Amino acid sequence: MTCLTGTSYTLMLNGRLQGSFEGRKGLRQGDPISPLLFVLVMEYLTRLLKLVSHQREFRFHPMCKHLQLVNLCFADDLILFCKGNIISVQILFEGFFNFCQCSGLVANLNKSQLFFGGVAAKVTNIILSSVALGEGSFPLKYLGVSLRPTRCVIQEIDRLCRNFLWGSKNNRSKFHCSSWSQVCLPKALGGLGFKQSSIWNKVLLAKFIWALSSKQDVLWVKWIDEIYLKGQYFWSYHLKPNVSWYWRKLCYLREIFSEVELVDSSVNGRLNLKVMFSSMLQRDPVGFAKAMWCSLIVPKHRFILWQSVLDHLLPRDNLIQCQLAVISQLCQETHMHLFFDCVFSQQAWELLKIWLGPGIWPNQFDDWKKWLEGKPKNILHCISVASFPAAVYSIWCNRNYCIFSHYSFTPHHLVSMIKMSLKARLHGRLSQKVLNKNCSLAEFVRKL
Repeated sequence: MTCLTGTSYTLMLNGRLQGSFEGRKGLRQGDPISPLLFVLVMEYLTRLLKLVSHQREFRFHPMCKHLQLVNLCFADDLILFCKGNIISVQILFEGFFNFCQCSGLVANLNKSQLFFGGVAAKVTNIILSSVALGEGSFPLKYLGVSLRPTRCVIQEIDRLCRNFLWGSKNNRSKFHCSSWSQVCLPKALGGLGFKQSSIWNKVLLAKFIWALSSKQDVLWVKWIDEIYLKGQYFWSYHLKPNVSWYWRKLCYLREIFSEVELVDSSVNGRLNLKVMFSSMLQRDPVGFAKAMWCSLIVPKHRFILWQSVLDHLLPRDNLIQCQLAVISQLCQETHMHLFFDCVFSQQAWELLKIWLGPGIWPNQFDDWKKWLEGKPKNILHCISVASFPAAVYSIWCNRNYCIFSHYSFTPHHLVSMIKMSLKARLHGRLSQKVLNKNCSLAEFVRKL
């Protein structure tokens, strides 16, 4: 018998062997077992630090002595706590360096810092010289982001989302009619499903209130209970002046949320953020949302249809109302004129009715919402509904070609493009199994 002493791996690409490489011991980033091993190693570090903290000379951090908290780990980042004296720092670092020797892991001293609070300058200098680390400053930063975010951060997030949606020029969003509050409504309430950062931030903070009021078995809740609540009920707690800014912010949220609202938004003992977010909006659902966001509709067609139904496109009448200059005023261009009264649009609609049948769509712009609120009868009816946004999108694009490029498609060519886009969407969304079960549907798709 022989002992296996080494392995090699050969790559096969496009049916050909493309060389080999030897296997070696060790873990690499992305290995499925890496997180488990990391947790095991950090557990050893935690136990080692707790062991050295039992020494008589060691003193805990004043805010952590009740829980005997020495360290916190997040991913590959580590925070150590102790009282600001030389002996405690030395004991803590001795335990940490013992861990480094046992595990082979080494801290990056260039990225490590010491933070002091209420420590004399003379003691600070002695500690810094003894451990050879730099002094950090508040507020703390993680991954380059301040851990004490301001309102400017929330506004910047909204600005980036607006620029992503509408496009930007000179660091400003391009002109549009839809308000940001309308865009940030859920789709069922007539919006696009974006999250307004100011409201969503409060909803996320409600998770902390829920954890505190339900006394969840997590470390930070225990810490809050030991330092601030001291066994008191969160909703009856009296806020003191000498508390941290973050705890003060959490307590102020009691003016926004009530205990009853949190209980109503919980499911099986867990806070449902979606329900909480919807309760803060206080809007009724719109009937046309289900048809508008049907999966058979191409996403860019949905977006144009959403703007047109809300009268938020930018034909000439909306531009004039916004006191913007228009290229020409040969005709009073409104949504009604653009999609129904225009000769080109009428010819396109007639060709679509020959294809799909007469009377399937309303002939008035004001009736669009009511028609979209109707319940689909079958899959073919859903396809007819999907072809309507495609027609609206194509007519709008042709209008822009006429104004900006001085070029127009023929109505027959426009309808053929609508059929091609609809055919591609149906082949992408409908499985062959569905087509085999529905012969009329398969025949309809084949004729596109």
